[in-house]
Amino acid sequence: MSGLLTVGIVGAGRTRVGLGPYFARDCERAGLVLAGIAGRDAARTAALAERYAQQFGHPVAAHTDPLALARSVDALVVATPAEHHADGLAAALAAGIPCLCEKPLVATHQFARGRELALGFAARRLLLVENCQWPFVLPAFDLLFPGARAAPPRRLAMGLSPSQPGREMVLDSLSHVLSLAQAVLPTDARLRLLDCALEDPRWAGDRNVLGARLAWTGGELALALQLQVCPAQPRPAWLSIDGRRMDRRIGADYALIDWDTVGFAWPERDLWWILTDSGAEAARYAERTGRTVSAAAIALYRLRWDLDDVACFVADFRAPHLDSKDTKVAFAGYRDALERFTAGSWR
Repeated sequence: MSGLLTVGIVGAGRTRVGLGPYFARDCERAGLVLAGIAGRDAARTAALAERYAQQFGHPVAAHTDPLALARSVDALVVATPAEHHADGLAAALAAGIPCLCEKPLVATHQFARGRELALGFAARRLLLVENCQWPFVLPAFDLLFPGARAAPPRRLAMGLSPSQPGREMVLDSLSHVLSLAQAVLPTDARLRLLDCALEDPRWAGDRNVLGARLAWTGGELALALQLQVCPAQPRPAWLSIDGRRMDRRIGADYALIDWDTVGFAWPERDLWWILTDSGAEAARYAERTGRTVSAAAIALYRLRWDLDDVACFVADFRAPHLDSKDTKVAFAGYRDALERFTAGSWR
């Protein structure tokens, strides 16, 4: 393997996010060598490293410390759950190596730390890339509208159908439209936000529209992000560049593989995000699918995610942290989860 570039993956399994094996495969296909992986569970990480070694035909080291992994490779991939992204980014920055991070760059309650890390990469002139899929559809847009992107656009709009409403619906979707904005403008364009507004500033409900204006050296780009919750796959999505719109369609010769089609998980795994106490959403789901929503399963998945959140909050608060607005928001979420436990509201 002498002379080949090596890569490490933090979060290389499929326990929660599930993208680790795809990053591993694609890195190897691109000519990189997966030299090591890092995970919190030593035994599970060692077993996974051995499976990768058998798959790729060379040794793969197992680490429990992301920094130890980062110091042993040429580049790092961060594919953990979002609440652990900052730790992976910090490891890559400390080791002085480029990093590819799955979206979002950091969890919303870690925004201040994420900004500090991104500025650190910029100061050291290290490549930091957020993994966003939508720029890869632009060749299809060019086939539909030949020559439409000959000049930088003035308007970019996008419609997405996230599975959850409210604040998270907006924050989780922003990276998609921003990644497209970067992709449709010249690579050396330096973007600056002029203004930004939400149609529903309360961050409530299952629908919202975000409008923004970005300035760059060649002019301005108007952005519009339209969001409408859709609990069932396939979720509608579209993009429009200067009024030319392309919609995502699942073709007749393709099948969308998820829990609806292969039954890898109960539908309640995702439905709990959108159900309210009124029961109206559950009734509509039952009417359209013929399947009654299980209240016990909804309670189970709510409890599981609360436990995950509390575990992450405890780890964050036990580590050194700033007394910032982000920390206060995170602590409020931690307190709310504990109150749900004591009240038994997840039952």
